[in-house]
Amino acid sequence: MNGAPRALLVADSFRVRVNATTGRAEVRGWRRHLDRFRRGVEDATPELEQPVVEGFLSEASHAIRDYGEGFPRLELWHEPNRAPELSFTLRPLPQLQTELELATAPGVTLEHAARKGPNIARLTEINHRLGAEALLVDRAGRVLEGATTSLVWWDSATRAGHVVQDRASRVSSVTESLLLNETSLTPGRIPPGNLTAHEVWAVNALHGIRVVTAIDGFPTQEPNSTRLERFREALDRYWEPVSA
Repeated sequence: MNGAPRALLVADSFRVRVNATTGRAEVRGWRRHLDRFRRGVEDATPELEQPVVEGFLSEASHAIRDYGEGFPRLELWHEPNRAPELSFTLRPLPQLQTELELATAPGVTLEHAARKGPNIARLTEINHRLGAEALLVDRAGRVLEGATTSLVWWDSATRAGHVVQDRASRVSSVTESLLLNETSLTPGRIPPGNLTAHEVWAVNALHGIRVVTAIDGFPTQEPNSTRLERFREALDRYWEPVSA
């Protein structure tokens, strides 16, 4: 009889670029990604000693730096009857995008929803089935997050920016936190059908800001190009050299 499969407990991935001037590998919000991974490991396996985690992060940082441009992933795996395994995967950089469509995925309940990693395989499968980025909602039908993204919307009437209020039921977004350094984004709750009345961004560590062009086939509002460019430039101020 086969045992339980190997399970991904924690993951953190990010875009790496090579600075054209310095030649150094850089990540937007590098330290924040390391801290999020540390928190995930502590939550999933509190018995794992800190020196072990720090030694792993040092090794991974050197490998990521030497690999250069790419989309690496830090990982914590669990396999029955074995100690937790820290590992990293060096991956080429996928094609970067500036926009995407969302499709609502009602009734999706995730275990450890606030931790990045354990739901990646399931959400990837849902994305493939929908043919779009899955838009996750809470039990009341209000927006939580995209399968790989955090959401920001700009109210068409007030011009105020918003993020999803419920932080306990979604992954803590590094890119969202960087935007919050630049502007005030009011926590809010909104159903997918109402979201189309506004300009909507999907943000993550790979693509930065992508404009959501449609939700469930219904178009969203056209982006304010000046504001969009301003915040894309703001995110570019957060590139940090990869270091242990």
